[in-house]
This record gives sequence, structure tokens and C-alpha cells, in this order.
Amino acid sequence: MNISTSWLREWISPVVTDEALAQQLTMAGLEVDGIQTVAPMFSRVVVGQVVACEQHPDADKLKLCQVNVGETEPVQIICGASNVRAGLKVMVALVGAKLPGDFNIKKAKLRGVESWGMICSESELGISDSATGIAELDIEAPIGQDIRQYLDLDDNIIELDITPNRGDCFSVLGVAREVSANYGMAFVMPEIEVAVTGGESNITTHVSNSAACPKYLTRLIKGIDNSVQTPKWMADKLMRSGQALHSPVVDITNYVLMELGQPLHAFDLAKINGAIEVRDALAGETIELLNDSTVTLREDTLVIADDNSILAIAGVMGGKLSSTQPTTTDILLESAFFEPVFIAGKARNYGLHTESSLRFERGVDFKITALALDRATQLIVEICGGEVSEVSSHIDQSTLPELLPITVTKANIQKILGFELDCHWIEEKFTNLEFEISHKTANSWTIIPPSFRFDICIPADLIEELARLYGYDKLPVQKLSLEANIKVIKEAQTDQYDVMQILVSRGYQEVITYSFIAEKYQNLISPSAKKITLTNPISADMSIMRSSLWPGLLQTVESNQRRGCTDIRLFEIGLCFDGVKAEEQSNKLAGVISGNRFEAQWSAQPQALDFFDAKADLESLLRLTSAPFSFEAAEHPALQKGQSANILLNGQSVGWIGALSPVVQQQLSLPKCYLYEIDLAVVLSAKIAQYQPFSAYQQAQRDIALVLDQSTPVAQLIEAINQLNQVHFVGVSLFDVYQGERIEAGKKSVALNLSYQSLTATMTDDEVNAKVDEVLALLKDKFNTVLR
Repeated sequence: MNISTSWLREWISPVVTDEALAQQLTMAGLEVDGIQTVAPMFSRVVVGQVVACEQHPDADKLKLCQVNVGETEPVQIICGASNVRAGLKVMVALVGAKLPGDFNIKKAKLRGVESWGMICSESELGISDSATGIAELDIEAPIGQDIRQYLDLDDNIIELDITPNRGDCFSVLGVAREVSANYGMAFVMPEIEVAVTGGESNITTHVSNSAACPKYLTRLIKGIDNSVQTPKWMADKLMRSGQALHSPVVDITNYVLMELGQPLHAFDLAKINGAIEVRDALAGETIELLNDSTVTLREDTLVIADDNSILAIAGVMGGKLSSTQPTTTDILLESAFFEPVFIAGKARNYGLHTESSLRFERGVDFKITALALDRATQLIVEICGGEVSEVSSHIDQSTLPELLPITVTKANIQKILGFELDCHWIEEKFTNLEFEISHKTANSWTIIPPSFRFDICIPADLIEELARLYGYDKLPVQKLSLEANIKVIKEAQTDQYDVMQILVSRGYQEVITYSFIAEKYQNLISPSAKKITLTNPISADMSIMRSSLWPGLLQTVESNQRRGCTDIRLFEIGLCFDGVKAEEQSNKLAGVISGNRFEAQWSAQPQALDFFDAKADLESLLRLTSAPFSFEAAEHPALQKGQSANILLNGQSVGWIGALSPVVQQQLSLPKCYLYEIDLAVVLSAKIAQYQPFSAYQQAQRDIALVLDQSTPVAQLIEAINQLNQVHFVGVSLFDVYQGERIEAGKKSVALNLSYQSLTATMTDDEVNAKVDEVLALLKDKFNTVLR
């Protein structure tokens, strides 16, 4: 928001420079992005009046002007502007003047005729970027007055970057309150008086959704002249605040918006049909807005309507049909309080961003509604004339925000800030901030925040106010006193950091992605998952709360690929939202790999990563736990058929692993990727380390090759062998799978290695063979295997 320092100083003017004032505002929490002068430095430029204007005797395009600059005699100035004429009030640079660009005005001769100065355009003085001729001043401009004083060109514009929680500062009043609190000075509000001359309003108003609009005020003003010119003092303030000029009525509502922070709207009374109603839009209703766009309204949009049509989107923008024009003579002036939650995001839904929505979304003072209406009425009558009616009001006290008391203690203040504040100073600052002290003791204060401070809810908010008024730069440096609370990790639980380090040691990098994803990703990755849609998304690409970590990982792969990084190993640990409500969430771990297995080297050809690389990485984590994990071939909408598996724990699905589906890969323009995702809780369930004696005797190994159905997973064979729990059994591993010549169609040959070892003696061949026979009998009985 831009604010003119001269406008601000009409309300409150501490004896400091504008630069010092801007610095103080920054240190108090209102960040100043910059401060700019209205015009560059120049001198000896005054208001003049052209008293005579004749043609130059030797030049067709030059005029010989006699200009009254407040001295005893007019000065002669030669001017080439096409709009110069007798009687015109102008800006005159006298001899000796210094203009922007280090340009000095001297006495000169043009075609043999002397010129004692220059009649200036706005661009020549740096007031504007361009000009079609010399500047034409108001006929009431005082001759001889310094132009900097007359146009208030020593004014500065402060650009404030106001945070979303400080909606109360989007006005001169709000900033004046901050200056008042920081400097301990009172500010002066303009005197507001309205004389009712038109009786009661004959327009019926009704609010059908008082939860969204607890307060709705209107007033009729008849017989105005909306064709007059907006006063210069108002026009200057608006333009320096970044507001464009329109008609007087619109300029006045914008002026009150910038002055008091209350958005207002004026309807052309002649264009209103019947009664006014504040209601929710009906499906399919449309409105042509003031920016000439036509939008189809959603049912959750609050609107202002008459009997025939929609007049405005409440708190956002008015409609073109009912807008005021220079010929408008009667208006209905509106001032309302809309609950922020009902306005938030509505402008963005329709591709709009307005000064009104900016303020209503953050919260407008619900106690200033009537005052702002009176202020606008006062200005309209002063500038445009008119007869004023009584105020028609609809106020639902039960739905207005409730100002709840907050208690803060001296001990709590000292604990958070790290030092003690004087009690008298604390009370003074609370008073300066317009906080009501409803109750106090020697060591505590119960505060009721003012209606314009929506951000004050808990004791920490009050302490923050004291800290910023004390000065963040003045807070003393204290050694931290930390109450150590050492986290105890159960022996049967793996620390999350250890899980992350295992993946890092295998070449992974951790990423953190947004919890919000585009609906496109949700439909591709988890089409069957219940969607949790945000009512006020940051953008359309962040409208769904994720049910999987894969969308964020795949977006990161795509982003890296665009930048030439093709060999990728990424993992993320984060919350996923699995149910209808956002509270139904779970922590998951997911990984993605893509590209080559090793970095490019001279001694070997590049080897592409495959499914088993991802499986090996996942198994390195699963080895941390003693739980019986297994993989079962299954289909997932985001994974490629034949290269996807369900991760099972005690027969229950806890995750997925597989190659990215070619369909998804093509739609997202991704390379070949392999992904896995698993519930974090099961990975963190560790096996307790137990001592096992070391055998000094030789290990015996046997290789067996079995023919079995092609559809039988090898994992089931290995699981069955392990469940035998044979004495002296060490382990089993797969070392070959074969299909082809001498193997029947629909069958496959699987080669397994069995290892045995005794702690007390070297096992004999007969002992080992007996155990192998036991394994073969089990596999034949359970899987109908045949020994090759």
C-alpha cells in the first residue's frame, strides 16, 4: 500500500523526517519497501499567469508571452507550447532556476528576442513521465507562490508491505494508529457531521445470510451533481496512493477506503429495481462487472441483488449495470461488514483482485461501518450537493465478531522476551494501542482487543505487540536458558534420522514438497482416493490435499530433468491425507529413482536403473525391522502392469513399489521412473539386537534347481523355507531363474542356494542332505515343484 506522508501528517506529525518515520514503522513491524519523492529537486519555479500572448515576430511556432510572476512587472518569456494563451495559470521557471537533470535557466535570446525564464510542462519538472504541452494550473492558484508549496511536491510516498494479519493498517487511520502508539502522540481525525435533509430511505433492504453479512447499512443521497470535477486536494491524495480518478462519487468512496479502511459502494438509484437483498448467488446467475468482464457466479458467492438482477459481488466488485455515471443524480450508498471467511478467495475464484477484497479478506473494523458511511456522505454533499436520507441498517449482533478478553502476566512477558518490562510502560503501550484493560492486578492484565485488531487472540499476540513497540533492534541479547527434554528412543523403534541416513548413504537426496497438488496429479496417481479439495487454494495447481507423496516427487523429477539432471534418487517423508477430513492423515516414506545406476565412467557402459534397484533400496530399510515383509504382484493405476507389487506386512498392505505407468509417464513428460511408498510407522518398528554365538565350523551349502509354475512368486518359496525353522539353517538365496529350452511352457526353473552351519561340529553330508530333502518335500507338497 502507498501512503502520502503529507496526508499522514494531517492526522499525526511527529517531529522527525519522513525517512526516520519510515524506519520507525519498519522496526515496529510495518515493513517499508521504499520511500519516493513526488517530484525531484528543483528551485525558483513559481505560479505565474499569462497576461498577454502574441506571435513571435520571426518564428511561426513561438509565442511571445508577458507573464505575471508576482513581481512589480510581468516578465517576458518565449514559449513554443501549442496550448499557451492569455489568462492561463502556469508553472514558471525564473532566471536562476535549477531544474531536474542539472538544467539551469538563464536569460536567453530566441530569434533576436529576449526571454527571461521558461514556462514548464510537468515532464520538464519530473512530475510526470510525459506531457502534451505546458501544465495548466487551477485558476485559483496564487500568483508568485513557489510551485513546490502549491502542489505539495515536497511530499514523500511510503510503500508499505503489509502482512496478511495486519489488515487494520490498509488505511491512513491504521498507519496513524501505529505512529501514535510508537511516538506516544494522539492523532486527529477529521470532523464528521452529516445533516439529514431527505427523511427516511424508501429502499427496502434485507439480509438473508447474516452469518456472512452481520452488518449492512445503506443511505439515499438525491439530487447530486456527479459531473463536477473531483477537488485537486482529493485527486492528488488518491493518485499518490495509487488510485485512478473516476467520477466524484467513485473518487469519494475510494478516498474513504484509503482514509478509514472501509470499502464502500455507490449504486445508481435509477437502475435499482425493487428491494435490495444480500444473499448467496443462485447457480448459473451472471453479472457484468465494472471491469467489463462477465462472470458466472458460484452458489457459495455472496451477492448484492435487487428484484431483477445481481448488482455486485459482495466485498469484491460492483456490477456495471448499476454503476454511477456523470449523469447520475440519485445514489444508494452502501457500507457493510462482511465476515472474512465468506469473502476469502472469492475474488481469486473469478480472476479478480480489488482493494475491497484485499481488506475484507483480512478483516475490516466492524465498528467503523457507520462512521465511514457518514464520512462519504459528508464529502459527497460538500462536493456534489444532494439531499441525505436516514441510514437504513441491518445488524445481527449474534453474528458479529466477539471481542474475548485475554490475560497476560508479567512473568509470562519476562519469560518470552527474556527481560523485565516496567508495569507502567506496559499499561501505557496497551492504552496507546487502544487495548482496553478490563482488569489488572500487580502482576497481570486482562485485555480486550479493539474491533480492528483481528490478529490479537492469545497472550503471545499481546507480548509481540509490546516487543515491537519496545523495538526489535533494542531487545537485549540474553543467554538462552534451555530446559533439556531429551527424547527417548525405544529400543524397539528406529529413529527417523537413521532411516534417512540409510537412504542418503545409498545416493538419495531428501526433498520437501507441498502438501497441496493439482487435481490432474491426483487423478493420475490416486484416482480412487477420496479428494480433499481446498476451498481457498493458493492456485489451481495446489487445490487438492495429497493422498500420496508420489506427485511431489514426480514434479521434482520433471523439474530436475528440465535442468539437465537425469540421474535421480530422491526420497521424502511427509504427511498424506487419506480420508474425507484433513485430520485423517498418515506419515509416509516414498522414493523415486531414474536414470543410470552409476555415474559415467571410461571402463563400463551406462547401465539403466531398473525395478530391482528400487526394491534393493527399499529392502535396505526393511532389514531394520524384524517384521515379516513380503512383496506380492499387484496392479496400481500409477504403476506399470507386470512391474508393480504390493508391500505386505502380516498379509496387510502397507505400501507399493513399481515402475511408473507409461500412460502417466507420457502425460507428465517424464523419463522412466521407479517408485515406492510405504507407511513410515512400520519402517520405524525396529528389531531388537540379540547376541548370537559365532560358529567355528565350516558352513555347508547346497544348490537346488526346481521347476514350477511360472506364476508362483519366488518369494513364496523362500518364505516357506524360512518358516520350516530347521536346526542349523543359515539362509536361502536365489541365484538363477530360467525359462526356455527343455523347460515346459508355462513353467520356470528356479535355482536356490541353501546354507547350513552347526555351532558344535562340522555337519556331515548325510545331515545336510536330510535337511535338503526336507525342503524339497515341503516345496513339492506346497508348490508342486520338480527337482531338475
